[in-house]
Amino acid sequence: DFSTRVEKRKNMPAEMNEIADGFNEMVKRTDLLLGQVRQAALEQKNAEISALEAQIDPHFLYNTLDTINWKAIEKEEYEISEMVGDLGDILRYAIKNAGGITTLGEEIAWLKKYVRLQQEKLGQEIQIFCSLDSIAAKSPMHKLLLQPIAENSIKHGIKGQQTLKLRIAIISDEQYLYISVEDDGIGIAEEKLRRILHEKAENPTSIGIHNVKQRLYIYYHETLHIESVPGAGTKTTFRIPVNAFDSAAEGRRN
Repeated sequence: DFSTRVEKRKNMPAEMNEIADGFNEMVKRTDLLLGQVRQAALEQKNAEISALEAQIDPHFLYNTLDTINWKAIEKEEYEISEMVGDLGDILRYAIKNAGGITTLGEEIAWLKKYVRLQQEKLGQEIQIFCSLDSIAAKSPMHKLLLQPIAENSIKHGIKGQQTLKLRIAIISDEQYLYISVEDDGIGIAEEKLRRILHEKAENPTSIGIHNVKQRLYIYYHETLHIESVPGAGTKTTFRIPVNAFDSAAEGRRN
């Protein structure tokens, strides 16, 4: 019963008073901590229930997309078939071991399919250019770090434009892979960019970018840099230590 307290009396020695104060503070803090643990357990349970309620069997999703794909081919709707195929590949890549390790080349190949679907959705041309050598292409990295950055460029850059160019450049040395994603879009206003860069975890305005910032810090203790000039485009850069992956991580690579 952590509501119990030692009652102090006037005739108690000073040492006993000090012990009583220490005990009372200890049970008060213990009761508070237990309450926090109970609340955390309840929230975790609710989150697990919500996840189960929202769960869709990936195999059902893939098989349904495959069925739609074949129906499109039967009707000679090859453009629709290609889009459905890209969507299936995107879902497989994103769902399977979402926080796992891939290679930079595989991440960019997946990103090109994502950009192609965004182009079809928006009805505007999005050109993507990549500059990386064969060594950089084989370099390991965590999945889904580039997609939110590309999405941010498309979201903030393409408004009022018919074409958007995305340029991904990778430079490496013995210590780091330096990765940049640059667009020639309309840019981000200074105040809005400041909010994106410094906003807290609660209710972020750019969830994808906030997620990348958190994951970069957790995985590599690195940060994300964004530079933007209204009317001249946006450039996002980060780096990955080349020694960030040990042999165990290599074994988990997709």
